[in-house]
Amino acid sequence: PNGDAAVGLAAPAVDGTDFMGKAVAIKADGRPKVVLFIAHWCPHCQAEVPLIQTWVSAGGVPQGVDLVSVATGIDPTRPNYPPEAWLAREGWTTPVIVDPTNSVAAAYGLPAYPYWVFIGPDGKVVARAVGEISIPDLETEIGRLTAG
Repeated sequence: PNGDAAVGLAAPAVDGTDFMGKAVAIKADGRPKVVLFIAHWCPHCQAEVPLIQTWVSAGGVPQGVDLVSVATGIDPTRPNYPPEAWLAREGWTTPVIVDPTNSVAAAYGLPAYPYWVFIGPDGKVVARAVGEISIPDLETEIGRLTAG
């Protein structure tokens, strides 16, 4: 987060839908949020998703914290398409916002995949990270969201 101009700014509010058309949102509602941007063709995302799902299935997400994913960079000419089939194969249970136009990714300043945005209960960005994150590092960042 050092030198990250987004830290301390309000995270963009997003009203989206999942692959089935169900509403999924990212909004300041008093709950801390972890937002994970993934692309179906990204080898780092393909490595990260099963690790995160194992953690989620084991009860890793603390009470009162929302984990939301954004499927973006969707391209039918790239490997592992369609993203909903990939995530279904992985048993992905985290809510997904489908971002076919990359507008959510652009609003959050996505530089590469996977991309993590940690949002405090006040709706402000606490930290952002690019690349695979270990579970201990993920838990440390979530701890920062819930401390205090």
